Amino acid sequence: MTTYQKHWNAEIETLLNELNAPQALEENIIDTLHNAKRTGIFPNQIINALRLGLSIKEGHQNMAFVASMQSGKSGTIYFLCNYVLPAIGLIREYESILFVTSMRDTDLYDQNCRVLQREYYDAATDQIKASKLKVMKMSDFFNHPNPHKVVNEFDVQLIVRDEDQYGCGEESSFQVAFFNELRRRIADIKLLAVSATPYDILDAQYNGDADVDVIVGVRPPEYYGISEMLGDGLIEDIPEDFKPLQSQRIEGETIYNVHPKVQEYVNFLNTFENGLGVIRESNTTRATELRRLLKEEYKQECKIILIGSNSVCDFSINEGIKEISDLILKRGQRVVLIIVQALTAGKDLGMLKEKVRFGIEPRDRQLANGAQGITGRFCGYHKNREIKLMASLELLNHYAQFEQDWEIFADPEWRNNLYNANVRGLSTHTKFVKNQSQGVFTPIEDIEFISYQELLTEVGRNRLQFIDDEAYYRLLSFFDPTFYNGQTKGTRFNQKGVTVRIASGYNQKSNRVYKNWHSNLESDFGSVFFKKNQYNYGLLISNFPKDDARNSIGQSGIKIITSGQREWREQETLVQNDSMYSETH
Repeated sequence: MTTYQKHWNAEIETLLNELNAPQALEENIIDTLHNAKRTGIFPNQIINALRLGLSIKEGHQNMAFVASMQSGKSGTIYFLCNYVLPAIGLIREYESILFVTSMRDTDLYDQNCRVLQREYYDAATDQIKASKLKVMKMSDFFNHPNPHKVVNEFDVQLIVRDEDQYGCGEESSFQVAFFNELRRRIADIKLLAVSATPYDILDAQYNGDADVDVIVGVRPPEYYGISEMLGDGLIEDIPEDFKPLQSQRIEGETIYNVHPKVQEYVNFLNTFENGLGVIRESNTTRATELRRLLKEEYKQECKIILIGSNSVCDFSINEGIKEISDLILKRGQRVVLIIVQALTAGKDLGMLKEKVRFGIEPRDRQLANGAQGITGRFCGYHKNREIKLMASLELLNHYAQFEQDWEIFADPEWRNNLYNANVRGLSTHTKFVKNQSQGVFTPIEDIEFISYQELLTEVGRNRLQFIDDEAYYRLLSFFDPTFYNGQTKGTRFNQKGVTVRIASGYNQKSNRVYKNWHSNLESDFGSVFFKKNQYNYGLLISNFPKDDARNSIGQSGIKIITSGQREWREQETLVQNDSMYSETH
């Protein structure tokens, strides 16, 4: 058994104990994992679902589930709602969970219906049962005839909001329908935002506009994402002023030609027996001209297909994905796919990922759509490394930093560098501006260090009288090699009034424990721990051995940071968030 397997087996056991879960849930976990290739649910999704269940059980009203693109978020939600919540008594028979797709995308809606509303097998009772999930488009949620009636009709206990960055803002229907109307009538309705880039709700958490519990998704070793693509050198930077289709005016006539880089990438595709290349164009007119030129040049080598919502396209988005799947997987052909406003968040290429040869993503002005587009669709669990990608390296490097450490989005240097690279926003409604705004400041009253050796003594235990024995032994377990060599990001301490940072939960380059290790009484407790809501204590946990190369401070132990009462101070910010979570709206 690998270190990874040992760690997550222990993590599952710990979470089941914290949930006080019945034996039936353990039976279903064993059955689900034993049949993972059939169920499509793997250990990381089980861990995620249990962590989410614990957050809901603890009474959090607003939650954000942050997980990498194509890492299994839908499977997590499916297991959470059908197995975890019913088992711990938070969803009863005939109650339901509403899954709201924030985009008006019919194909994504159909995909979510297939995945989330399918029946599930209860191993504890040997029965097939109806899914607790009800998938609904945002527009239908608004017009049924109102959200309050939707919640009553389906006896909804939790609303899961997919891809949180969409539909936010003071003018959004979600703000009016959910917060202004539904929360007024049903004050305790819970909201879970699910996204790889939920910048809106994270900004609300950081600025203190909303009390949000952030749950970090597990990133298993076999996952291949943007960070790994960058590390393997698969991504080439977009040339300045790049457009797949070039044009010039000659004697009053517009002459079009294909960019040399596009030709290079199509030629690369044609060196393979079969495969897929994807190019994004900005509008249908340009896309149709690009299709014409590529067909003229490569009609013998590969097929050129244009998908989009316009009638001049060869196929709609959904039908186009089916067609290219048949051409490549069943007929062994080479296909260049030109897309217009397609292949965005939520689209899953499935088995086609093994056959992707190149992708060209010109979008570079907004972090969420630039990362979630073509490059994001190639993320997931596959072994294909023969890929050429062209995208904004500046944008993707910043996304990779966020992917490895989600709290970095509040780092002024990270924001400034994005802004200076002409990235004008984090998401649809979270944009960069230069202004002054009020912010929450929580002073630090005391800081003390306890070495690991002292932690093991009675004296060390007495210095931690604000935690119970269960939390104390859990703290000690963080120093075990099985823990710090495992995938530890997102581990919950589960002690009221106490928040923690664990060194092994971060990468070496941006380790938040060691970056904040030398904080002093002038520092902001909320910035040290990314918690703007009131906590009594924060623990910085350096759980690597002193001589471990990952331990950049040469100390193994904990720093206990005692917080004071939070206050408001004027501070500079570089984000303007027209968010549904802002209390000014």
